Amino acid sequence: MSIPSAEKVGAVVPAAGQGARLPGPVAKQFRLLAGVPVLHRTLARIAGDRRIGHLVLVLPPSEWRSFEPPGELPLPVHPVAGGARRQDSVANGVAALPDEVEWVVVHDGARPLLPAGLVEACLAGARETGACIAALPISDTVKRADKESFQRETLPRDELWLAQTPQVARRDLLVRALETAAAGGVEGTDEAALLEAIGVRVKLVPGSRMNLKITTPEDMALAEAWLARAPAEGAV
Repeated sequence: MSIPSAEKVGAVVPAAGQGARLPGPVAKQFRLLAGVPVLHRTLARIAGDRRIGHLVLVLPPSEWRSFEPPGELPLPVHPVAGGARRQDSVANGVAALPDEVEWVVVHDGARPLLPAGLVEACLAGARETGACIAALPISDTVKRADKESFQRETLPRDELWLAQTPQVARRDLLVRALETAAAGGVEGTDEAALLEAIGVRVKLVPGSRMNLKITTPEDMALAEAWLARAPAEGAV
């Protein structure tokens, strides 16, 4: 299937969280990763993707007016204020995209090592049903536990994937999913969950272990190791 032209594709980068699991004086998206803020690395990867024509960055309400994006990005960055929850922030970001945008690419601000080609793969997958996400098939055996941390059952791992971003959706479907969730008081952990809730079949395409989300100090160390291993890929 053909990929939509860049002017019809907009990216929303939610980066309004506080990152409580990575304690420190500043939120994780503003931490230095090999000398460069995590969020700057993320923006460089997204803005440099030729499949994206518009870029909205969602920041904490206290930060969005003063944030300075990295210089010389191929796309201008349009910052907006986030909401109380991730889905509120994403809704604010989608609303800020130009009217001509028909496809939305949501990518976590704390995933600074977005591999080349993954946005295109997700856009291609989304053309099939209207939505697609990057995800990793699980390789470990998965256990379900009871409330006392005893094993209750073993799950078939061939049916289980770990969700990542980018998560791509047709704009009208994503707006409907967000509005339906807001009206029903439903909270989803990602956009795919909200799309699934309104009956959209979400395609899965293989992501990358390099495309990790910075959540803990160990993630920072692992991301630095990836950058040291492939400096050309990591350069911003």
